Amino acid sequence: MRFISFLVMLSFVIPLATRGAAEAPQATGEKKVSDGCEHVGFYLHGGWVFDYPLAPRTWQRDDFKNMFALLGRMGFDTVMLWPLFEALPMPLSEGDAEQLRAFRPTVDDARAAGLRVWIAQCPNLTTSAELRAKPWRERNPYPVMRTIRFDNPAEKDAYFEHRAAMMKIVNNADGYVTIDGDPGGYAGAKPQDFVDIFLRDAATLAAHGERPGKQEVIPWVWCGWGTKGVWQEPIEPFLRAQYELLSKQLPESSGLLPGRSHREGHANGRINIKLMEEYHLEKRSTLIMYETVEFEPTPPAAKLQFDLIRTNLREEAANLGRLRGVMANDQQPVMALPNIWFFVRCARDPAYMAKSDAEVLYDLADFLGGDREALAAAWSCLTRKLSELPADLPARLRALELGKNAAYIPGGPKRYLDILARQVESQRRLLAAMTLPMAMDAERAAAVAEGVKAVVSWWQVHHFVFGNDPGSPFEWSCVSNLQRDPFAAWALQAVPAESRKAVCAAAVPLVGEALPEATAKKILAELLQTQ
Repeated sequence: MRFISFLVMLSFVIPLATRGAAEAPQATGEKKVSDGCEHVGFYLHGGWVFDYPLAPRTWQRDDFKNMFALLGRMGFDTVMLWPLFEALPMPLSEGDAEQLRAFRPTVDDARAAGLRVWIAQCPNLTTSAELRAKPWRERNPYPVMRTIRFDNPAEKDAYFEHRAAMMKIVNNADGYVTIDGDPGGYAGAKPQDFVDIFLRDAATLAAHGERPGKQEVIPWVWCGWGTKGVWQEPIEPFLRAQYELLSKQLPESSGLLPGRSHREGHANGRINIKLMEEYHLEKRSTLIMYETVEFEPTPPAAKLQFDLIRTNLREEAANLGRLRGVMANDQQPVMALPNIWFFVRCARDPAYMAKSDAEVLYDLADFLGGDREALAAAWSCLTRKLSELPADLPARLRALELGKNAAYIPGGPKRYLDILARQVESQRRLLAAMTLPMAMDAERAAAVAEGVKAVVSWWQVHHFVFGNDPGSPFEWSCVSNLQRDPFAAWALQAVPAESRKAVCAAAVPLVGEALPEATAKKILAELLQTQ
């Protein structure tokens, strides 16, 4: 999808049996689907803040450097970063310029790892000067985001001067990507104004880029520039106007990043793919397949999306050989390694889609150099029964000695194994709570409180709070649907309606130190629907 959305995405399941490569549609372009993609990229989404090492916003230079090496070893050749330039208020202060200079070597690290590196930006957003009180990486820009209107000449010129000042410092990337909205844009914005962004950026790179003539400006065509709000009106007319101008005015050397949603009928579906084909822009396009690897926003969790990856790549089979490449996105790569692995293997060789889920997990375990059974169980723990999660699994995970590829996981292999172990411990504890005696209200309160503590024990590993400030209290929206939904359904079934208020009251003190009393009251009332 996009840079940010404050709506929690509803999960869905696409039932799809693992099929052989022979069933995949054949390409009609220059290559057969079996040839795979020339370029495969990954967007490290840095817009959300939660605990290290799960969120890229918390990474230091060495973490990025390691992730670049890991992506390259997996088979990626392109990485896109969103450093959140939007959290640097205009005009650029010397203190913020210094922080940008400190980020610049991270771009060099990606290129040294053999990756093309793209920098992503919003089209017309900045923030209030009050953010300068905090270091750049700790800023939450969303509550104080400002939209720059391009129909105000003075405001427009000041913004582009600020934008150019940032690009002059971070002038060493291979490509500079700008999304058409979500966030950014405003109702009635003119299509030519969106195109002018790239003409101005191209001029900045020609004059100040590290490698003039070899650095691209790349429109991310997503939700329609000039709409009255994301997904609030039909977007195809706005997108068509963009394609019409971009096809004529975009510098010939520059590419295009059309984006598609994970399914038709949701967000933009495949509208951008159809328009890309209509305007014959395939050879200039890298397709970003949003939410194929991971929904956004989503709490960190061991959540496999292999069937969705198979489905989406098969839907684009006819295009894979004609595009410049494909790209996936993720905001919690440490937890999504199985999905990241499967996406790149399938994009490089579509025949890999025929592998079973178990085979894919075993292949990743071999790549990392660890116990196949233990790692596969950890990666799929949220969909397993209690009997399928041995009591000694967390200890086995923590005792593993992984191979050289695992050394590049941000935070290090030991911390990674501990994170997996803690997810397993949380899930085992939750499943066990749901088997406790429930004959009396006191027993019901004890079981419900134990389940809450199990869920919170995992949240305390990541503290994901969506777009809220770090330190915001626990909410059910911060829990993966793979834990939240079964627990909520069980609680409503196990606790009779006439007992729910009493059970809530009795469970609050049993939650104890896991949550503050006020938060415990709130989330228990929501769980048992007593509000």
